[in-house]
Amino acid sequence: MPEWVLQLLGYAGGAIAVYAGIRADLARLGAEVKNAAVAANKAHDRIDQLIARG
Repeated sequence: MPEWVLQLLGYAGGAIAVYAGIRADLARLGAEVKNAAVAANKAHDRIDQLIARG
């Protein structure tokens, strides 16, 4: 196999690894954002209840 094919395969493998890492980070961040939104909604509900009590 020519040497340039092996180099091309190495570059492709590295690019795939970087792509997979970025996708994993984005998935994790998406989950964290959802958790933060749920926590914020609960906090707003607690504040609304405190305000309603007077």
